[in-house]
Amino acid sequence: MKKLGTIINIRKDILIARSIKPPKIGEEVFDYRGTPIGHVTSIFGPVKSPYFRVRLKNDVKPKGYVFGGEYNGRGKEKGKKGVD
Repeated sequence: MKKLGTIINIRKDILIARSIKPPKIGEEVFDYRGTPIGHVTSIFGPVKSPYFRVRLKNDVKPKGYVFGGEYNGRGKEKGKKGVD
């Protein structure tokens, strides 16, 4: 998994995060434990440091950072040997 961004705000079922590594629209997003929390719906703001919006799944309240990539249950992306 790779760190995608820092959580800025959560309202109902929408999360806003400041991007560390820009995600792709539709990319699945995880919390620090590797639990899927939603999907990226849009990217907006300045090109050098964009924000992105995530549509959250029901009853999920993540804190801190959000992560992306394919989760294989061991904190690593599939086919890679470490965490970015």
